[in-house]
Amino acid sequence: MIVLRWPTHFRVRATEWFSAAFKLLWGFILLLPYPTFNNPLFSAMARHATQDTWGWIAFGLGGTHLTALYINGNVRRSPHVRAFCSGLGALFWLQVCLGMLGSGVMSTGWAIYPGLVVMGIYNVSCAMQDARRSDDAAKAGRYGGR
Repeated sequence: MIVLRWPTHFRVRATEWFSAAFKLLWGFILLLPYPTFNNPLFSAMARHATQDTWGWIAFGLGGTHLTALYINGNVRRSPHVRAFCSGLGALFWLQVCLGMLGSGVMSTGWAIYPGLVVMGIYNVSCAMQDARRSDDAAKAGRYGGR
């Protein structure tokens, strides 16, 4: 089913798929046995939790978001869950930005991480619009909101 709908499904939600994958991969990299948090850029984040903790948080958020996107495309519409996952993602990337700010280190990360916050907020907006359409369709008796 998703193979047939993949081109349309992915194109409509590409920013959600990428955002979820970025979280998953960011977490995976932190879980590797390299001292990534020895970099002064992550000093403020390291004061709040270990590298492994941040890695598991990002990996878990990304994996959950990817699962929600898969379910939304295959099993049933889940825009409310997608909005929630996107909101948590935006908050996660905001925390990374605040950590960079707290470190006092200038980095190329400033060109990327704030954009991920904005992408997360955009994804929340899109998912909430889908949720509204789905809720309206359910109220009108069209089961599944499609």
